[in-house]
Amino acid sequence: MNNLVLLLLILLPGVSFGQQTKKVKDKVNNESYYVLKSDNITKHGLYQQFSYKNKPLVKGFYKLGVKDSVWECYDFAGTLTLKYDYTKQEVVFYKPSDEHTVKKYRIVGDSSSLNQTLSRPPIYLYGEDWFLLELGKGTRYPSEARNNRKSGTVYVKFTVDKYGKTGNYYVETPLGFGLDEEAIRGLKKVPDNWLPGQVNGQPVDVEVVYPIKFSLR
Repeated sequence: MNNLVLLLLILLPGVSFGQQTKKVKDKVNNESYYVLKSDNITKHGLYQQFSYKNKPLVKGFYKLGVKDSVWECYDFAGTLTLKYDYTKQEVVFYKPSDEHTVKKYRIVGDSSSLNQTLSRPPIYLYGEDWFLLELGKGTRYPSEARNNRKSGTVYVKFTVDKYGKTGNYYVETPLGFGLDEEAIRGLKKVPDNWLPGQVNGQPVDVEVVYPIKFSLR
């Protein structure tokens, strides 16, 4: 095999030297990826997920079922917002939304940290808009609220700890009619995939306030 053919085998999406793969298109989740022909489950090669407008949301590579090298995340407009190197486990690029740029957080266990600005907020590794997409898919309008024409915004508080795990979900000012329970249920269904918030480069437990709006047409 000459050097040019070998180089093409390495660079072509979904092709890995020594591994035979096939492409999968998942229309339900609007994603495409490659799997090994030998088991049809293990992802290996280029992975992409798209928004409902067919714009990229997430792009990266798997190596024998494990996320590998640099992954890119985009917002619904197609703008790059995050690049994360899974091999080195570090953020390469991060462009927070305007809301996250000015948002303040509370460091758990530190009563003097109310509304403190972090050196880096908690980051969802698939991007903010992917998070919203998954939240929308997993949240339903409660029948009790619908029958009573109840709408509003539920402000759910939860902790993203120094290891990137979430917990301690609660609503400080409940709306009732099943809205609070559904907001928490929807958030818990989104996969735990966070980078912890940081102060001076050190990970800390942070309380996040996440608004979930319920509105009737």
